[in-house]
Amino acid sequence: MAEKLKVLAALEDSDELLLLSLCKEEKGIFPGIEVEKLTNEQCRSFFRFDKDDIEILRRAMRIPEKVVCSNRTTARGIDGLCMVLRRLAYPSRLEDLEYIFGRSKTELSLIINEVLDYLYDNHCHLLSDFNRNWLSQESLERFAGAVFDRNGPLDSCWGLIDGTVRPICRPQENQRLVFNGHKRSHALKFQSIVTPNGIISNLFGPIEGHRHDAGMLRESDILTQMRVHMTTPEGRIFCI
Repeated sequence: MAEKLKVLAALEDSDELLLLSLCKEEKGIFPGIEVEKLTNEQCRSFFRFDKDDIEILRRAMRIPEKVVCSNRTTARGIDGLCMVLRRLAYPSRLEDLEYIFGRSKTELSLIINEVLDYLYDNHCHLLSDFNRNWLSQESLERFAGAVFDRNGPLDSCWGLIDGTVRPICRPQENQRLVFNGHKRSHALKFQSIVTPNGIISNLFGPIEGHRHDAGMLRESDILTQMRVHMTTPEGRIFCI
């Protein structure tokens, strides 16, 4: 009980150093925390979601109540989701999460990858298909209004598009294909469209780092999809 109180105190104060020191003091002993016992503020600080919204998110993403890994390691779905949220919310190593979640880094790796694979296999189409309910005309109107209210030049622009260069280690083969001359590094490139609420609504990639953004736009076929799905019955055309 005393060890759990120390962990909760560290979470409440966002004290990463205290958490790491606890891990070092009790190496190999992982009492872990219970998500249900965290306060709303602790959940927001730790996972960037309100406490009640974490369970809503689990159900919305259809994560099962029990996650089973390839080697039969199991975890509750809510715990697996929290591991992923913490891993993505703050730069941390797996060994830093051992004491927090009461799991070894091997188990953490298996569970996190299992949940990520599940999310990708079941929901990756949401990042590439415009023909979805959440991109309804009402949503486009709301996004376009938000952009225009922030001194946007157009009243029909609902999102912002850009290419992103992600550096990688120099490969042993095909180095020229992934070398980005502008950034002077070997990299992969992605193209994303972000809506005013900060959510990536469309993602294309990866492609070779030497490719130009214009070529990536053409290959993604975004313009064709927009002509089909971004024109209203009244003839109004939404743009990015």
